[in-house]
Amino acid sequence: MIESDPLTEVFAAWQLEPVISVERAASGTMNETFVVTTAVRRVVLRRHRRTDRSLIEREHAVITHAISRDVPTPSALRTPAGDVVVSRGGTFYSLFSHARGTQVDRDQLTVAKAGAMGRTLARLHLALADCSAAPPARPPTPVDRSRTEDQLSELLSLVVESPVRSEPDRWAEEHLRTKLDWLSGHPDPVRHLVPTESMQAVHGDYQESNLFFTGDEVSDVIDWDKTETRWPANELVRTLDLSCRLHPDLSAALLAGYRSVRDVSRRDLDRAADNYSLDQLHGHWVFDEIYRHGNDRARAFLEPGPYVPFTDRWAELGPALD
Repeated sequence: MIESDPLTEVFAAWQLEPVISVERAASGTMNETFVVTTAVRRVVLRRHRRTDRSLIEREHAVITHAISRDVPTPSALRTPAGDVVVSRGGTFYSLFSHARGTQVDRDQLTVAKAGAMGRTLARLHLALADCSAAPPARPPTPVDRSRTEDQLSELLSLVVESPVRSEPDRWAEEHLRTKLDWLSGHPDPVRHLVPTESMQAVHGDYQESNLFFTGDEVSDVIDWDKTETRWPANELVRTLDLSCRLHPDLSAALLAGYRSVRDVSRRDLDRAADNYSLDQLHGHWVFDEIYRHGNDRARAFLEPGPYVPFTDRWAELGPALD
């Protein structure tokens, strides 16, 4: 049994039947997720990274709303006392029913699955349009080029000075060096203002790693930890980047699937892509997690190659977006 003893008291809060095994899920970069097999079923335990209970309860409220609108997602299991969040040793836990179907790796995505992802995302956005449980929209982080350059330089020093360097560390070095070079010779992408009426609750981390499939259809959406109030077009662009890697066939299929349920204009996509590119330029959470906070699970997101602005990659999609 993996890490079962420290969790015994947590399981007791749900009066869980005898536990046979506890295995840490391979996915999950920030929260710790455990697949729990008991004598009669499988359930999933989330050990939350958040220390503010109200934020976790907001997440549960969004999940409840999504389920009420027929978004396929595992439900939270209540304790006999009626709680969906349990605190033990200063850490919060939630227990969920196990998702239906199976997960697929990013390189296993097909055109059919990408289309299903698009349809499910559009239905999710429609379902959450009137959800008031998500946190209020956050204003965009002000751009500070000097601060970004300082942070990138500090991260580069941490990478270079590491006593043991792997191939992914060399990828990180190349990315940070080329991003610094790009910053020194180019202006920032444009930041487009998003009308308040266009903002709504979104999943926040919609990508294949948080989806289960039955055949080619999405059977469950998991991991609502990053749910927030944002522009749906931004989440769509982010999914095209993270899951489809802007591959023309996959991107076209996902976008066609989305548009078959909910319309989105090319203009809005382009504006969302500009905003996403700006956030990517000044954001470097993967490198912070690895080299400042020692989170080696984030190494899975390191890739070889120099920094290329997202807008440059986006422009290559061309007809796939129309």
